[in-house]
Amino acid sequence: MPSGPVTTRATLVLARNPGPMTFEGTNSWLLHEPGSAQAVAVDPGPEDGPHFDALSAAAAVRGARITTVLLSHRHPDHAAGVRAFASTVDAPVAGYDPALADVVLAGGEVLVAGGLRIEVLATPGHSSDSLSFRLPADRAVLTGDAVLGRGAPAILHPDGRLSDMISSLSALRSGVCDRTGSVLLPGHGPPIRHPLAMLDGALAARRRRLAQIAAAVDEGCDTAECITELLYAGLDPKLRRAALATVRAYLAYLENPSAM
Repeated sequence: MPSGPVTTRATLVLARNPGPMTFEGTNSWLLHEPGSAQAVAVDPGPEDGPHFDALSAAAAVRGARITTVLLSHRHPDHAAGVRAFASTVDAPVAGYDPALADVVLAGGEVLVAGGLRIEVLATPGHSSDSLSFRLPADRAVLTGDAVLGRGAPAILHPDGRLSDMISSLSALRSGVCDRTGSVLLPGHGPPIRHPLAMLDGALAARRRRLAQIAAAVDEGCDTAECITELLYAGLDPKLRRAALATVRAYLAYLENPSAM
């Protein structure tokens, strides 16, 4: 998907870091209430001057400057450039991880920037610090890597947990995306215009994979390496590490679901 406006208040600025894990690149987002002099940048991605310039230019076109930098989670494809970018635009970073954020956020908080209301949602699973950001005026949710524009995000055990992923998907399904016209704006891949069907499919896929892994364990294939070879045959070698971490998250859940 090319860079440009996606909703009234959200503009995509695609980072220049394509790859097997990032698809076309990281989706950085410029958020702006029409007529306001303030804008918010979400996930500035890798440290890349031209990309930073593109984010600032997207704000300038709207007669605004970036006054807040939001971070969906700490992974480098979203956060490696966050401190450098924040310094460039002279704005604070807001996110879950105090190692990266000047303003520490938690689910349930509300930010207001130049009249733009942003609701903070805790959506762990891919990582423990994953946040999503809801724009109620656009019926949109920026999901980071909790939901991708295509495919399923890795669950990066031990930081990521299957139970958290299922809870986050269920919360998005029941509490956020239950109205016609809603859209998900992911950290990678295209916007999701039919979020209910997508989230239902994602939940069903997680449960199917759990059943497959439980069956493999019952048959004696009880290590992450064995299960990855069995269930991810032909996988791009660059994705193997993420697949192993995801399988370990499923195995941890199977070992003690009540503790997860």
